Amino acid sequence: MLITDLIPKGKRQSIVCLDGTPAGFLDNRDISAYRLEAGGEVNEVTWAKIVEETILPRGKRKALELLQLQDRTTKELHDKLVSGDYTEEQTREIIAYVASFRYIDERRYAVNWFRSHAKNKSFREMQQTLLMRGVEQETITAAYEQFCSEFSNENGSGEAADPSGEDASGDTAEVLAVRRFVSRRVKGTEMTADERRKVYAGLARKGFSQDAIRKVLSGYQTVGPEDSE
Repeated sequence: MLITDLIPKGKRQSIVCLDGTPAGFLDNRDISAYRLEAGGEVNEVTWAKIVEETILPRGKRKALELLQLQDRTTKELHDKLVSGDYTEEQTREIIAYVASFRYIDERRYAVNWFRSHAKNKSFREMQQTLLMRGVEQETITAAYEQFCSEFSNENGSGEAADPSGEDASGDTAEVLAVRRFVSRRVKGTEMTADERRKVYAGLARKGFSQDAIRKVLSGYQTVGPEDSE
């Protein structure tokens, strides 16, 4: 294979291009040790050995470092590695390695996402984000059921719940999120009919259920004349 280029990557590394295609990156000292130079040749056996002994171990360490910093989905880790100049094939091998030790757990990732965001977002909003991050719908559904069951137990109902989990006051996680949304927009316990319509529309756009919206708004008194349609 022809080494068509060695593209500098920072001060100490270079991307090795084989037959015109980026094939991975190495420390410059490794490039010297393997006697690689632009315009030279490297056979497939030698390159495979370089990948196995140098590029993949470094990539596995990098992946573990990324996962130690924070949980990531398979897609997030993939995108991070590819953007760091690992090839698709190298990235697949690296991800397979960390996945074999269960360092990637997308259900755990989704449950933690619900814990962090359910107080301000609807299930639909959280679901859309998780889908974009590569989490499968089946995993999202199972994770949400787990989150709601844990929410129910942690907040006093003492029983596993359907995907609506209740706190000690009987409010679901969704209802609590709706209450927070409304309290930021309405002072006191009264609102005009126009305010009620705007709040309702805003909550519906965010994907909150009609039952949750109506439960919260039922605690607010409508004042002033009804606007004519």
